[in-house]
Amino acid sequence: MAASDYPALGFVGAGRAGTALSLAFAQAGYPVTAVYSRTPDHARRVAAHTGATACASPADAARFSEVLFLTVPDDAIISVTHRIAVEGGFRQGGAVLHASGAQSSEVLAEATGHGTLTGVFHPLQALSGPNSVRLLRGAYVGVQAGRELLPVLRQMAEDLGAHPLEIDAGSRVPYHIAAVMAANYTLVLLSAASELMEEAGVTKECALESLLPLIQGSLANLRERGPRQGLTGPVVRGDAATVASHMQYLRESRPELLEVYRKLGLLALDIVGESFSRKGVCRELMR
Repeated sequence: MAASDYPALGFVGAGRAGTALSLAFAQAGYPVTAVYSRTPDHARRVAAHTGATACASPADAARFSEVLFLTVPDDAIISVTHRIAVEGGFRQGGAVLHASGAQSSEVLAEATGHGTLTGVFHPLQALSGPNSVRLLRGAYVGVQAGRELLPVLRQMAEDLGAHPLEIDAGSRVPYHIAAVMAANYTLVLLSAASELMEEAGVTKECALESLLPLIQGSLANLRERGPRQGLTGPVVRGDAATVASHMQYLRESRPELLEVYRKLGLLALDIVGESFSRKGVCRELMR
């Protein structure tokens, strides 16, 4: 697609995701023409970096763009769509997208009554503002739309250096659970692991840093060998005594983590498969 063919983009919402996406598209050559935020300073900041107009309302952002992104919280998508519709912001031939992983394009249904196409453009990446723009390159983007708009969304993802991933409306829940578990709960586990390192006498400053190379090694194993062959540790080795000592410590010192450890250990057994050498591990985890 030539730069002259890029649609003019507008953004309603200039938080972490909206800021990252607007800057990424601007860097890719897309005209970002309009931005609205409940926090005017956020809109002005995005406008300053993209050349967009900081708008007074979501409907104005819709009027000044061909493809409008609603980068707002999930529970605000329907109400923002309604506000734009009531104020006459939608028009025939335009498009409105949201960036939610959990919702389908059905939450934008009110826009279709005005001849506006609807879709989903959800980056599978942890976007935290301007510094995360670079993370979009090589990431995947969950897209969903009708026949007319879907090729446009695929091309937009590719123009960011990302990979489009088509997710239909009926598959949003498992798709989003996968994203939450990978992006959010991994950090929760790492936070707990960091606290355990502190209990082992490692300084707070070093606790997380000491685990990062281990995580990077595990990710390299996962990429190269897959989950079954990439897993290491006492469950894989069938080291029942080590698992027992872990569970005893957690039972006495960190009981809130005991069930987490147990469930994850059983899931690890499911992945690598039970064997004679792992029967002792299974017994310990089931206690």
